[in-house]
Amino acid sequence: MGPRRLSLVAALLLCVTVIVAAPPVDARAPPTPVCGVCDLDRTTADGTSVVAGESSLAVTLHENGSTTWDARVALASGGDALASNESLRRAVVADAVRDGIAEPTNVTARVDGGVLSVDYRDPTAAERYLGTVVFTPLTPASPRNPLVIGGEGARYLATDSLTVRGASGWEVHGDAPVADATGGLVWTPESAGPDADERVPLEVERDPVAVEERALLPGVRAWIARLLTGNSL
Repeated sequence: MGPRRLSLVAALLLCVTVIVAAPPVDARAPPTPVCGVCDLDRTTADGTSVVAGESSLAVTLHENGSTTWDARVALASGGDALASNESLRRAVVADAVRDGIAEPTNVTARVDGGVLSVDYRDPTAAERYLGTVVFTPLTPASPRNPLVIGGEGARYLATDSLTVRGASGWEVHGDAPVADATGGLVWTPESAGPDADERVPLEVERDPVAVEERALLPGVRAWIARLLTGNSL
């Protein structure tokens, strides 16, 4: 082997050594709240302070792959202003709802008795395989190539209760600390302690999968559906 080839091989080996030895750098996007509107804490242009108190979010998975999101937020401040000023309410909600993991459409909001109710849809939050509906936003996407850095940020709860459930006649398979009376998966702040930034991380390893109650081998269907979405745990 000539000197030039030896130099090239040495350079390549050095590059590989540097890549392997270099400490990992977390270049992911910043952490994302599951529910942006549930974490409201902002001052509007006219000086109105809008702060969320106790909140909940329920996500329903439908047979056609669509999802509906229902957020309920007891406002600690700003409730009267949002109730009386529709344009202000729409502006605050439109801004906050996009902070979460959904890509919201058809957003509606109202205030009743100091409670802000926000309903919206996300047609991109689920994938359909083998008669199942896989809910993917709870598990952040990352590059498949191990040498590529980046990806979506970690999820944190930002609400007092998150429920993922199937539409009527459908049951949800997945891991959660609690199941409600309808079989929905439920996460609360008690599921995990807060991190250094006082956020409750949402550690979900397996995508929730909705399967029709009468379907054969529902567990196997859910496993294959996760495999097809790249989440095979």
